[in-house]
Amino acid sequence: MAKKESEVVTLQRPRKPRRRFRWGFVILGVLALFVIGGLIFLFQYRIAALFEPAPTVPPTPPGGSTPGVLYYSDFENPDAASDWEIFDDGFIWSEIGDGRLVVGVNALVDTGAWSGLGYTFDDFVLDVDAAKLDGPDDNSMIIVFRLTDKENYNRFDVSSDGYYSLSKVREGSPTIVSEWNLSPAIQTGGANNHIRLTAIGNAFRFEVNDTVLMLCVSVGDDVQPLWDPNNPDQCLGGGLVDTWQDSDLPSGRIGLGAQGYVGFDGESTTMATATIGFDNLVVKEP
Repeated sequence: MAKKESEVVTLQRPRKPRRRFRWGFVILGVLALFVIGGLIFLFQYRIAALFEPAPTVPPTPPGGSTPGVLYYSDFENPDAASDWEIFDDGFIWSEIGDGRLVVGVNALVDTGAWSGLGYTFDDFVLDVDAAKLDGPDDNSMIIVFRLTDKENYNRFDVSSDGYYSLSKVREGSPTIVSEWNLSPAIQTGGANNHIRLTAIGNAFRFEVNDTVLMLCVSVGDDVQPLWDPNNPDQCLGGGLVDTWQDSDLPSGRIGLGAQGYVGFDGESTTMATATIGFDNLVVKEP
C-alpha cells in the first residue's frame, strides 16, 4: 500500500460564501431611475417654479395732496419719467418733454406701443388730454387699462380722423369688443381731445370731450357685431350699450400710447407713423 504523501497544511481564515449576483435588483433600480427621470421631465417647470422669486406686483399709487386723487401729472417735471416706462428701439419710443408724455411709432408694419404707469389701480376715473403731434390722421391714441401683463389687458382707441374702438387681450389673444365707429364728438387732425375712462368693478364707460361713446358689443360668443355703415348709431348683430361689462381683470396698471398704420400714397406703401402727446393726466377715485 502506497504511502500517502504528506500535504502541507496552512492556517487560513474561513471565507464567507460568495453571494450570487442578483440581477433582479439591478433591473428594479434601472426601472426606478426611468420613473424618477420621467417625473422630473414632466414636472420640471413646476419644480423650477418653486425656486423662482414671486412676481413683484406694482405698488398702489401714492395719491396726492388733493383728496380723492390717486395720481396726477402735467408732465412738466422731468422727474415724472420715473413713474413711466421710457424706451426707444428706433421703431417705437416714449419720452417726457415740453410738458407732455410723448409716444411715437415709425415702423414698416402696423405697430402700436404704450408707456405703462408703474402703479396698480382697481376702481378709478381717468382723465387725460391727447393730441396728434405728427403723422397722418389714420392713427390711434391708446388708453390701456387693467394691464396685468403683456398678454392680459384692455385697450381703448381714439383716432385723429374721428373714430374709436374697444378691444381686449386675454392670454395673448386679441379680441375686438366694439368695432371702429365714427363719432362727431372726436376732434380731428391735430386738435386736442379730452378722454375720460371710468372703471368701477366690472363696468367700464368711455367719454370723449364730455360725450359718452356708445359701444356695439357681442351678445353671443360666436357673433362679432358690426356698426351699420349707413347709420353709425345702429349695431348689427349685437347690443348697443353705454357701459361695457367684463370681470376678467379686477385691477391692473394703465398705459398711454400710439398706434401707426401702414398707408399708401398712390404709388408706394408708406411707413406706419404716429406721434401722440398726452397731458394733464388725472386718476381719481370714482
